[in-house]
Amino acid sequence: MKRTTTLTFQYYRLLLYHNIFFTVMCALFFLLGLKTINLPVIIISKFVGFIGAAAYHYYMQGNSYFYFRNAGLSIRRLYMYAFVTDLAVSFTLSLSYILFTHAAAYFKG
Repeated sequence: MKRTTTLTFQYYRLLLYHNIFFTVMCALFFLLGLKTINLPVIIISKFVGFIGAAAYHYYMQGNSYFYFRNAGLSIRRLYMYAFVTDLAVSFTLSLSYILFTHAAAYFKG
């Protein structure tokens, strides 16, 4: 389990900047455009962003997948674990933002 977690975070680190970009774009889209939070649309947009980042990485640095395959982790499982990690990070950041803005509004009066 520890090896799988380590490999997942190593792969997620390769996609981190792309995922941050898509997370910020999703947040701006929903904060400026819809004014409501629609969970299925957020998950779908995160999925599209993750697939775009993974496809870009696969096209530009396809030889790095041999490292993960030789370590005994299938690529499908690697994608799935990295996507779940991306969703967890995104939801944690969103929850932190919501709690912070709520606390700021509460303390403001």
